[in-house]
Amino acid sequence: MRKPGLYIPIIIIYLSAALVLIDFFTSNVVEGFASLLGLWASIIMAFAVLVGLGNVVRVHFGRVLKRESGYVYSLILLLSAGGVLIAGIIGRVTNLQDDVTNWIYQYIYQPLSTTLFSLLAFLMVSAAVKALRIGTVESTLMMVGALIVLLGQVALQPFGGLSDLAHWFQNYPVMGVLRGVLIGAALGAIATSLRYILGVDNRYLG
Repeated sequence: MRKPGLYIPIIIIYLSAALVLIDFFTSNVVEGFASLLGLWASIIMAFAVLVGLGNVVRVHFGRVLKRESGYVYSLILLLSAGGVLIAGIIGRVTNLQDDVTNWIYQYIYQPLSTTLFSLLAFLMVSAAVKALRIGTVESTLMMVGALIVLLGQVALQPFGGLSDLAHWFQNYPVMGVLRGVLIGAALGAIATSLRYILGVDNRYLG
């Protein structure tokens, strides 16, 4: 038998879900309550982010103090996070926040992210080669489709005729599959929400 205190989260979830659904399907009925719930959710998420950042700092600071394996990466993370935070505070005080953050984004973050994605390209190629090994009918069809799209994108005269076929392949079969995936993901999200609203899945109660 559940403790009486466990019913409080269930009641809050039911009321919140009901208010949001009523606001979605009607107009000017519970508009103020739904907006208030959205504001509360934003505030709660902001505090959750702060708690998460505090936990990250605590874990990595402990690794640096104990000199655990890979503590250098933890030190780099702490220094970079602290540097960005201090730069943001200084920029706010000196009314140069946009200039400081834009400089950090353009000359530090963007080159690092570009380098990371360029390295991931080799891993993606390796994974694609392993996935496209011909052994079954499905892998053969995937291989043929990949070759059509690849050769259609190559700017060479012998493969120029495959451009229209590659565009058709991307606009119809590939687009149809993507829409099917999106519809399935949306239905899965709806089913998960209904499980929480109806109390079928109550693992969040602990």
